[in-house]
Amino acid sequence: MKIKKILKTSLALALSLGVLVGCGGNEKANTASNDASNASTEKKESTIVEDLKDKKVEITFWHAMSGGQGEALEKLVKEFEEKNPNIKVNLQNQAAYKDLNQKLTATMQSVDQLPTITQAYPDWMVQFIDGGLVQDLKPYIENEKLKFDNYDDIVEGLRNEVEKDGKIMALPFNKSTEIFWYNKSLFDELGLKVPRNYDELKEVAKKIHDEKGIAGVGFDSLSNYYQTYLENKGIKMDSKLDVTSDVSKEAINYYLDGIKEGYFRIAGSDKYMSAPFANEQVGAYIGSNAGEVYVKDGVQGKFEYEAAAYPAEKSVQQGTNIYMFNNATEEEKTAAYLFLKFLTEKDSQIQFGLDTGYIPVRQSAIKDDAYKNSDSKVAPIIGEATKELYTRVVEPGSQQAYNDTQSFLEKIFSNPENVDLDKELESFKQTYESAYQQ
Repeated sequence: MKIKKILKTSLALALSLGVLVGCGGNEKANTASNDASNASTEKKESTIVEDLKDKKVEITFWHAMSGGQGEALEKLVKEFEEKNPNIKVNLQNQAAYKDLNQKLTATMQSVDQLPTITQAYPDWMVQFIDGGLVQDLKPYIENEKLKFDNYDDIVEGLRNEVEKDGKIMALPFNKSTEIFWYNKSLFDELGLKVPRNYDELKEVAKKIHDEKGIAGVGFDSLSNYYQTYLENKGIKMDSKLDVTSDVSKEAINYYLDGIKEGYFRIAGSDKYMSAPFANEQVGAYIGSNAGEVYVKDGVQGKFEYEAAAYPAEKSVQQGTNIYMFNNATEEEKTAAYLFLKFLTEKDSQIQFGLDTGYIPVRQSAIKDDAYKNSDSKVAPIIGEATKELYTRVVEPGSQQAYNDTQSFLEKIFSNPENVDLDKELESFKQTYESAYQQ
C-alpha cells in the first residue's frame, strides 16, 4: 500500500467533514502504513477459528446509537451474550455519527487502536478498504461450520452495497429508505389516490393546494430528492455528473416550480417535514421510514395518517453497515462474526425493526406476520418500498458533493423568485466538481 494514497484519502475524508485531523508527522504516517501492510499480510496467512471451545473472548463494537435505538441494540447484545456466555460484546457509544466518523478517521493513524467491529456508512470506509484494513466476511459466511443460514435472504439492494470485487466487506445494520407519508383523512376527503410517479405526485400536490390553501407535498432531504430523481432517469449522481445538463435542470425545476406556485415546500427552519405534516401545514411528505415515531407522536389523533412506497420506480437505501477490522485476533474475528450473524437473523431483525422503525434487512423478516401485523404503518408497505433500492455512489469526495448539493438546493428553494438557474448552476458546477478533486 502506498503511503501517499492512504494519507491523501484520509485527509480528503476529514476535510469533507470540516474536521482537520493531524497526521502526526512522517514517522507516524509510516507506522500507520506499515501497520496496514502487516495487517493485510496477516489476513492472507491466517486461518479461520471454527470453534471457540469455551474460550473467553471479548470484542469491541463502536456505534452511534442513542435513545430508544441504543436501548434496542443493548437488548440484542444482552440476548446474544446469554446465548454465548463465552463472548463479551463491549459496546462503546461514540456519541453522534459525525463523532464516530471523526474517531475512525483519526484512528487510521494508529490502527492498533481500532475496534473489532464498527458501525459505519460506506463512504467512511473507503480508505480502510483500500488500505487492506477491513476483513472480508465471505470466507466466514461460506464456512461449512460457521456459514450464514441464508445470505441471499438479505434484501438485494442492501447486499449490493456491501459486496465489492467478489468480497463481502460488511453486513447491513440499521437501514431505511424514503417513503410517502400522507394525511389519509385529507386524501379521503378530497378523493385523492396515492401517487405512483412524479407526474401524479405533482397533480396530488396541486389539488391539495387548490382545495386547502396549504402546500401539498414536501421532501425531507433535498439532496436525496435530487439524486433519486436523477436515478429514476438513469443518471448517477457521481463525479461524472454534469449539474448543468438538461436532466439536472429538469430535476431542479420540477421542485422549484412547485415552490413558486405553492404546492411544494421545503422543511426550512423546521429541519424535518414531520413537524409541518403533523401541524397540517402540508398534506404529505417524503422522508425516512425510520421517522415513524416522530410522525406518530406529532399527529396524536389529529388525523389518520398512512405510509406508501416512494412515488417512483427506485428509491434510495440509507443507513449504516457493520465492518470488521482484520487486525483483530482470529478468535475475536470468529466471535465478532457470530455476533454479526446473530444481529442479522430473522428474529433479531424483526425485533430491531419493531423497536426502532428501521427496515429489517432480511426478506423473511419483512414478510413475517409478526412484523407485518404490528401497529406500524410502515411494516405492511416496506416489502413494496424495498423492491428497487439503489445505493449512492461511493468514491472519494462523494460525501462532500452530496453535502454541497444539499446547501445549493436549500439556497435556491429558499429564495425561488428571480432565480437565474442557468447562472446558478454554472457557478455550482465548480463547487460540485471540486469536491471530487480534493
